[in-house]
Amino acid sequence: MKSMRDQLYGIKRKIKKDSKVTLVLPSEFTFNRSEIKHFDQVLSVFNWKLRNVPVEIDFRSCSSANYQAASLLILYCWRLKQQGCTVSILLENEADPNGSRVWRMLGAQGLFAVCTDPKVNFNSNEHKPLFAIRNSDDFKSALKSMDDFTLNFGVEYQKTLRYVISELLYNVHEHGASDFHWKGKRYPTPSLLQFTWYERANELHFIVGDIGIGIKNHISKAYPGISTDEEAIRLAIQPEISGTFTTKDPYETRNNAGMGLFISSNILKKLRGDMHIISGRGAVHISPTDTTAKTLETTWPGTFVLVTVRLDRGTEFALDAMMSEFRDHAKAEIAARTNAATTQQLYVGMYNYFGKNADLKSEAIRYRDKYIIHALSEGKSLLLDFVDVDSSTHSFLNALLATPIRRLGLIAYKKIRIINATNEIRETIDYILDDNTSDGVAPNSNHEE
Repeated sequence: MKSMRDQLYGIKRKIKKDSKVTLVLPSEFTFNRSEIKHFDQVLSVFNWKLRNVPVEIDFRSCSSANYQAASLLILYCWRLKQQGCTVSILLENEADPNGSRVWRMLGAQGLFAVCTDPKVNFNSNEHKPLFAIRNSDDFKSALKSMDDFTLNFGVEYQKTLRYVISELLYNVHEHGASDFHWKGKRYPTPSLLQFTWYERANELHFIVGDIGIGIKNHISKAYPGISTDEEAIRLAIQPEISGTFTTKDPYETRNNAGMGLFISSNILKKLRGDMHIISGRGAVHISPTDTTAKTLETTWPGTFVLVTVRLDRGTEFALDAMMSEFRDHAKAEIAARTNAATTQQLYVGMYNYFGKNADLKSEAIRYRDKYIIHALSEGKSLLLDFVDVDSSTHSFLNALLATPIRRLGLIAYKKIRIINATNEIRETIDYILDDNTSDGVAPNSNHEE
């Protein structure tokens, strides 16, 4: 006859088994679909509400996964551990080229040893390196590996990619902090860096991610009026927005200048790379030609940045020259923004918000409704700076300006100022001004484009 202790243990095991939650990965666990990044398919797997239950993650139906998406799964497992869950992983046969193989290549079986022992890192494949970033030693080790990994890409590529990754790692280290308690001890939750070179496409893909507080929560400390994650990300890629420079307390440390995302995103534009920044439900894509944003159906509680760089050996560039150019650009924008604030202006750096080719009408409408109409209703004037913008369509500019011009009437000629625009952009705006202040268009019209 079983003892009372054995009986209670059996009951406890049955209760635990009955409460187990199984998350089955889809057949394709990847962001990539027809050369376009889709994030909801991956993020929809993550149930952030699970607490104090056994969770089983089943890879056996996953026939295709990429390394960057699988890296996010590691962060998710750490969050489950924070929330009192026990996590088990079901893998397919080791020989099969599927999601299970990707998991093993990352050395992800050791994810819980990594998050509780600062001396342990991932035993990943040398061609698919994965790093937990918890301290300065991890930081140095990851950058050393990156240097070795990019050695054959050329000195300038090596220096430039190192700079970009350094800035992104600084961001997650300073803004992505979170921790958990296990067996009576407090542990910092690591952030992650994973990079892969796809030889056939001659592309380097890397992801930097955390499960910290997210960009919106961080920036809202200095800009409490931010309403969406998209808006927060767009602000973060402007110079001196996301750093500690906004702190007015002279005794508060200022360790972050708020330039990391601004410079990194501009470097990647020059390299003809793509940067996707995901935080909360916001997704911002910075491409060589434009900057677009969308709201996701799902959410990511911290932040991750996914970067793709095409390693074109025929491209000539110099990091020092680029940095000088970007810093000059930043100084000019900060000065214009500061001056606008003191003279009751809304300053809009068009390149940072909309990219080199400002042509997405939906983005113009969103910005107009959120910022321009509100600023003009408060009596402010509008300063649009088109420096580095090569082109902008009539549809975009009309969506951005027609309604404000109609509401202002002839005073729009004084209230709206355009600087650094090409002749084509200037002529288009002049036409829109004339068209919307001609006879028959009354000031304060409620007409919407």
